[in-house]
Amino acid sequence: MKKIILILSTLSIFSFANLSYAQSTKGGDFKGPGTLNIGFTSGFTNGTLGLMADYEIAQLGKDFTVGAFVDYQSWSGKGSSFGAGARFRWYADRVLNITNPKWDVYAVGDVGFEFGHGDALHWGLGVGAKYHITDNFGIQGNIGTGAQIGISIGL
Repeated sequence: MKKIILILSTLSIFSFANLSYAQSTKGGDFKGPGTLNIGFTSGFTNGTLGLMADYEIAQLGKDFTVGAFVDYQSWSGKGSSFGAGARFRWYADRVLNITNPKWDVYAVGDVGFEFGHGDALHWGLGVGAKYHITDNFGIQGNIGTGAQIGISIGL
């Protein structure tokens, strides 16, 4: 986990000098709908590793987006599962007065179904951030009930 945080921090600092902007200079302008987010995931309590992708489909209200997600999780020696559902994001840029056009900060919540390992309800809560290297490409990470680190692509 320390390596993931170190890699994310290093990439963020290295990319900080980039001059392309994803937001305007007013707080609250975020890159949301039309964004594909792909990342590696890890569960803290159940020892899972996996991949997760979500596509932010629509904006709900001023600072909220909703999208569809799919994920694959594997347990060491215990099998694997697939999940699908909805992912909600609340972009807190405006509330926190974040005016840097390269950063998006958000709270995230997932709800859906898990198939293959107990066929149960899939859920997750966390906070995250995106750093826009260019207007259509960036890195993102979430931490909460699990952790995710990956890329963000504007389509």
